[in-house]
Amino acid sequence: MTYRKDDPESIQNMFGSIAKKYDRTNAILSFQMHRYWNSQLIHQVTESHNPESLLDLCCGTGEIAFTYLKKSKLPKKIYMLDFCEEMLECARQKAKKSTFNNHQISYIQANAEVIPLKTESVQSATVAYGIRNIKEPKNCINEVFRVLKPGGTFGILELTCPTNRFLQLGHHAYLKMVLPIMGRLLTSNKQAYEYLCNSIHSFVKPAAIEALLKKSGFEQTSQKKLAGGIATIIYGKKPLNIK
Repeated sequence: MTYRKDDPESIQNMFGSIAKKYDRTNAILSFQMHRYWNSQLIHQVTESHNPESLLDLCCGTGEIAFTYLKKSKLPKKIYMLDFCEEMLECARQKAKKSTFNNHQISYIQANAEVIPLKTESVQSATVAYGIRNIKEPKNCINEVFRVLKPGGTFGILELTCPTNRFLQLGHHAYLKMVLPIMGRLLTSNKQAYEYLCNSIHSFVKPAAIEALLKKSGFEQTSQKKLAGGIATIIYGKKPLNIK
């Protein structure tokens, strides 16, 4: 099957096919580094305040949201949004096995370009490893700006291409040769991981995403490279006073 960003249904089907093995596969393919990257994303969006509400877009199996809840002593309101029902079901099952009963968790199956939440209704938002799969990222960013409360924070964590020449060579070889084969062995879906590899190479530079944040109205934007640029966090804050 061919997976294409301009065909959201095909991407939805792709993630549905690998949902149950997604966490285990990510842990193996990233050599567990994704756990550190996830924690850095949470730190980035919460260090200036302790948000009572968090919207996690393209939430997958809930790794970002649950990482935040594990560090939270006070009750939180979490919105977990994904367009893939199979991923959301995995998140629900994980929550049942946890001790998150004191938190309010909402599972929302929706397109991240049209967020079904009220304007200025959440304090922080995240999207990890997902914005490169969104057909029109600018629409998603505009929607996040809308639903964030003034002073709210937004963090994007994405797999990117390193700038160091030596790292580039190793990274390219890993994506093109190793990752698709491992993906096939671990999930029986080589095409899915070939798509994911190609999406990393074809995705716009982090600077372009930061520019979209600024255009949408975010301030104090920044980029933070992780593992030499293999992953990058792009951050922005909604102004307290909107002009």
